[in-house]
Amino acid sequence: MRNVNIQHWLNETKSGPAVPDLRLKVEKITEIIIYATSLSETQTDEPPTCRRRPKRKPCKGNLIINFEYPDQIHWICPACQDEGFVTGWEGLIWDMTDEPDNFQ
Repeated sequence: MRNVNIQHWLNETKSGPAVPDLRLKVEKITEIIIYATSLSETQTDEPPTCRRRPKRKPCKGNLIINFEYPDQIHWICPACQDEGFVTGWEGLIWDMTDEPDNFQ
């Protein structure tokens, strides 16, 4: 299980990866943040797909994403068991909650 504080992977403006090697990891985590923070009872969007590659073959699972704690987003792939928590997402451009201070 991984615990990811997205702030550690972002550039100074908090708008993208700190270094090019983190681009794919930041994309995966931001997909999780957007999906989790935009959840509503009427949401019809499919959850993000798993990006893990067990035995060098793409996993075909869709992530199960929810809030475990008020400030942590939990994800798990039922197909390959990839799992982790995301913290540090509040107030970033990918935070879709209705908080008025998200776009500072």
